[in-house]
Parts: sequence; C-alpha cells; structure tokens
Amino acid sequence: MQPDDKNCYEIILNYNCNARCLFCSQGSFDRSLNAGFDRIARNIYTAYKSGYRRLGFTGGEPLLRPDMLKIVSLGKSVGFKFIRVQTNGIKLADVSFTGALVKAGLTFCKFSFLSDSAKEHDRLVGVKGAWQKAMSGLENLKSLKIRLGNNIVVNRFNYKRLPEIIHFFLKQGISNFVVIYPLYEGAMAVNAGNLGVSLKDAGKYLLKSLAFMKKANLHEEILFLNVPPCFLKGSESLAIGLGHYNTVVVEPLGRKVDLDFDSNRNKVFGKSCMGCDFRGKCGGVNQDYIKFWGWKGFSPAKKQAISTIKERTESAGEKEFSGTGKIFFSDNEKCVIEILADGKILSTSEILKSAKNIPLCRDCADGNAVVNACEKLVQRKMLERIFKRGIYYWKLITAVDSG
Repeated sequence: MQPDDKNCYEIILNYNCNARCLFCSQGSFDRSLNAGFDRIARNIYTAYKSGYRRLGFTGGEPLLRPDMLKIVSLGKSVGFKFIRVQTNGIKLADVSFTGALVKAGLTFCKFSFLSDSAKEHDRLVGVKGAWQKAMSGLENLKSLKIRLGNNIVVNRFNYKRLPEIIHFFLKQGISNFVVIYPLYEGAMAVNAGNLGVSLKDAGKYLLKSLAFMKKANLHEEILFLNVPPCFLKGSESLAIGLGHYNTVVVEPLGRKVDLDFDSNRNKVFGKSCMGCDFRGKCGGVNQDYIKFWGWKGFSPAKKQAISTIKERTESAGEKEFSGTGKIFFSDNEKCVIEILADGKILSTSEILKSAKNIPLCRDCADGNAVVNACEKLVQRKMLERIFKRGIYYWKLITAVDSG
C-alpha cells in the first residue's frame, strides 16, 4: 500500500443519521442536506479522471441513502477498485443488504465501535441495540472477506480501556484502527463536561494502545487523528497530518475541501511548541481544545529522545499485556494466507493476479504490498520463500486461521 499524491476522494453523502452520538462534531449541521445523485455521479467521474484511485463515502450515516447501492455500483463501474464506507454499522445487520453492498463494489468498511461493551457503546451513540446490530453487520462482512477497520473516538468512558477495546475487536476480525481524539464542536462541545478527557490524561493510554498493537505485530495498522505528535513521543509518524493527507473531501452542497490546505485553519501554537522538532510538520493544536483544556501536558518532542521513549513505551505495553492470546494478521497478510491456503506455490505476480478476485486484496496495486506481507509471514515462520530461476515463490507452511 504505497502512498500516492492523490490518495483518496471522500464524498460526504448526507448529514442525516440514525444515531444520536453524544460526541458528534456535526451535531449542529442541517440534517436535511443530502447530496443529489447527479452531483455525486459527477464527483465520482471527476475523481477517477483526476487520478484518484480510492473512493470513500461518509456522512452523517451514508447507508441511510436509498440509492446507496447505485452509488457504490457507479464507483465500481467507473474503475475504482478500492471503495470504502464509514458507518455506525446499524444498517449492516441486514444480511441481504450487506451482501448487495459488497456485490455492488464495496471493498472496505470502516466501523465506529466505541467500546467492547454494548451498554457503553449504546449510551454514547444514543440508540439501544446499536452495538449488537453493528456486531451482526461485522459478522456479515467478515464472511464476505472485505477489509474491516474501526474508528474509536476517545472519551472519558473508554480512554483507560483503549488497549482492551482494540484487543477485543482484533479478535473479532478487525485489523486496523484509527484512534480519534474528538473535536470540541457540535454535540461534543455541549457534552464536553461529561464526555471530555484531556490529551494529558489520555496520552498514556494512547501509547499503551500502540504498544499493544506492536505486541500483536500490527504497529503499522494503527493511526491517531487530532493527536499532536508530542503525545506520541517515539511514534510521532503515526499522527495523521504530519505528512500529506492527499485527500479531497466533498460536502453535500458541492464545496470541496483539500485537507492539506484546510485541516490546520482552526489550529494554534503555544509556547511549548517553540522547541519542538516537529514544528515544521505539525499543524498545531485545535483552538477549541485549548479553550477547554489549555496547554497543560504539552512539551516539545525531541527526535534524539525517540529511541529511549520508544523502548520505555514498548516495555510498559509488554508488562501490562503479556500476551495477546492469538496471532493476528494485517489485511494484506490475510490476503496472502487466503490465496495460498489450498497448498499452492505461487510467485508474487501470481498472488497479485489471484488477489483481483478477492475484495480483501484489492488494495494491492503492485508487488511491494505482497512482498512485504509475505516477508512478515516468513519471519513468523508461517511462509516459505523459494527462489527458482530468478523468481521468488511463496508457500504456506503452517495451517492458519486468519479470521
């Protein structure tokens, strides 16, 4: 999965929703605003013609749209092989609808599970039974072998248990996570007193989450949004926004937002930022956060201290989580295991060819992703690398349940 100068074209389909999340930053938006199909179609065609090869749909709750299958199908017919939807998962409890989505062209579903506790999740999203319906949707999609991810919004009720929550959903088949520190806008601004937790207090548990993912050999499968790099010392590169987003977001009325130009407009710097080695890359701190919490806990990140802090963080994670209890795999590793499971010995190019028929594997644009996944499985002694006539071949040598 190599970075591209045009990574993702994200279309906000609507603002209406079937949940009432207490932390929603869109809480004050007009929920009657829905993009018309003709506008959506023009954006899909424009995106592909402009060189984008990843297409994302979000909301509101995008799956509420009666024309959702038509929208996804259009994306596939235009040529997108990577189509993602971001959802609360409630509608995915309908197994026939879920199957139709994948048949239409969906290749990646990003859930919004907030907890491994149904009671806690339902309370935060304001809908009784939401967690169980979303879990049913997760099971439906697992059986269809598409990529699965999860966004976890940090709040007062879940921040101390982030590693346990991630562990739970790893066991359910989700292998990549974005930990989101909330924006203090909309409903979150209203409920900040009950829901909010400062970065200073949450920071330790963000690092523990990362340490756990490293223990599970999935440290490349977790990212942090709205978290300044000074709270990820030793792993600053995992802070979304330090590099280029390469993403355009289109709102329902047609306004286009280039995240590389617009994402830092509401951010500020403080005195503690002056000596930070990431000052040229970090966009600063959201000013609404500063209004609620101030600058307590911020300190400059120093590159020369990274290795020491990283070792200390990993050690703390291993002490608290002595074992994951199961071997976990990235989506690319799952793809390789799926293709080689019947005993075939295949070259990298042959694996790529087979991957085109599996939704889970459609993100592999070239052989690099395959080779990287294979090498990791070789290191785990699950795969054999065979060199024959100038070509590497790969063979699964250990029976593996990658689900």
